Amino acid sequence: MKNVKKTISILVLSLVVLFTGCAPFEITEINVPEVYANASETVAQTSISSNTNASRRDGELRGIWIASVWNIDYPSSQTRDHTVLMAEAITMLDNIQDMGFNAIYLQVRPTADSLFPSELFPWSHWLTGTQGVAPTGGFDPLAFFIEESHKRGIELHAWLNPYRITAAVAENDRLSPDNPAVRYPELTILHTDGRLYFDPGNPAARQLIIDGIAEILRNYNVDGIHLDDYFYPSDTNGPFPDHATFVRYGAGFNSLADWRRHNTTELIRGIQEVVREIRPSAEFGVSPFGIWANRSTSPYGSNTRGNESYSRMFADTRQWVKHGYLDYIMPQLYWHIGFDVACYEVLLDWWTDVVDGTDVTLYIGLGAYRSVGVNPGNIWYEGAELRRQFDMNRQNNSVAGHVMFTYNSFMRVPALQPLMREVHAHETNVIRPGFPDIIGIPQRESIEYVASIGIIRGFDDGLFHPALNIRRGDFVLMLTRMFDIPIESGHPNFLDVEPGIYFYDEIATARALGLIYGVDGVNFAPNANITHQDLYVMAYRALDRMGSVSGQVDESILERYTDEAQIAYYARQAIAYFTEIGVFNTNTIRAEILINRANAAEFIANVVRAKEELQ
Repeated sequence: MKNVKKTISILVLSLVVLFTGCAPFEITEINVPEVYANASETVAQTSISSNTNASRRDGELRGIWIASVWNIDYPSSQTRDHTVLMAEAITMLDNIQDMGFNAIYLQVRPTADSLFPSELFPWSHWLTGTQGVAPTGGFDPLAFFIEESHKRGIELHAWLNPYRITAAVAENDRLSPDNPAVRYPELTILHTDGRLYFDPGNPAARQLIIDGIAEILRNYNVDGIHLDDYFYPSDTNGPFPDHATFVRYGAGFNSLADWRRHNTTELIRGIQEVVREIRPSAEFGVSPFGIWANRSTSPYGSNTRGNESYSRMFADTRQWVKHGYLDYIMPQLYWHIGFDVACYEVLLDWWTDVVDGTDVTLYIGLGAYRSVGVNPGNIWYEGAELRRQFDMNRQNNSVAGHVMFTYNSFMRVPALQPLMREVHAHETNVIRPGFPDIIGIPQRESIEYVASIGIIRGFDDGLFHPALNIRRGDFVLMLTRMFDIPIESGHPNFLDVEPGIYFYDEIATARALGLIYGVDGVNFAPNANITHQDLYVMAYRALDRMGSVSGQVDESILERYTDEAQIAYYARQAIAYFTEIGVFNTNTIRAEILINRANAAEFIANVVRAKEELQ
């Protein structure tokens, strides 16, 4: 048998794709607006073609922030042109994958706006240049990032800034008419710094934030919801004018500060509740300012002398961990080891103690931006300090990974890219299944095996749906993606493949290349479920056309199957081939039976094991 190793390797890759998926404040009391009480309940359509949630990883988290505010990362400049936006996203994700990252934190709500179509918030001006104006071509950046990230085995976490409405005073008069800050000005406060914020002390404003998150969870296959360190705005440029809100809602609190901390905690608890209700497979976490409190302020504080999230942002992050209001905490430790005001090692040890005995995971936020614009001899030059911090993290059993701020830093300091590849080299993006609906089924071991090596994932509801059948059109879509076949418009298509469907050009291209023939020469039945033998034939034919199969196999090997008579003449060569290389291990082939996800996962697992045995 010739070229077996090469053939199996390519087959594994084609099947990988099939199962990775085929798509601060002052104000008067008001009632919660009805629009905020009921966010959109439209659920994104689930199909094999849609990339599904990345399950919790077994290896370390290797994340990177992608900031949209001020066009720090994406997009690099404002444009409506969807082709430019798509191309930039692809380049970015290819670079991120090349550096070995396995998660991105995409800022989808930088300033009371959205990088996706929303019923609650307008399109972001950081995206298109004008708030409320959509990109061309019906482009949805969040959906596109999710699909392309999952295709690469990368998680996508939606990062939101909850309260900031404007990032500069000049933006106050440029809000879209459908911005909730314009429609419901009673939910906002004009800070003495000149910028607008939603009022954290107003329950209706908090509900708006929570409903906006619920909309994302219902409509998008995100792997998590993420907040950074922006809660109450700083009083550095003047006091935050929320006294009227305190008078209205602060009964029972001894101080304004305690009431503010309570409000922030209520937001966190509300977000946790909606995440667990709508998408329990998603992670919810916060990346706070690295210092909770100094020891001079609290006996529980760290041996530091910097600003405090407890008193400056009114975020009691330590309490959130101790009470389990988060899945993870990701403190921003952007200082070097030995820094006398805020030593990295001191804070790492402090946060280690905080998570000890809790179920909250500890990730560390690292400042890649510190390496930008520094000269040789600087402690941060070309990532020297980052390397020391990586080493320290990995000596700490409580640290489960890191996230880098931000993508742009790696483009501005090219030396950081090989550093990431080196640091990440010994880790693999291992995925743990955790599907509750596979317990007790015969294929459970195979599903978990394939999931553990990152090939298969679940659906939006966190389940695997083992009995769900596979559609013909989706399988073609996956084959063309895995073989990196250039997709061209204009090829003649089958009569029953409707223009506009997401796999239209893929089917037309595959037909032009001779990878598929259809059911009668003119029709393809793209929405029909696929049988065992047709899936094997399509995979085998694609491999053959790509030049990865050579020689013939003896079809007499099919005599081992008690249901050999059910194998169609056109499927005999393919099934004999897979039989010869050890993919099948039963005495039946069930050729005419529709193949479901559980049986297909078993097929993939056997292919992978056969490959390992031949190496």
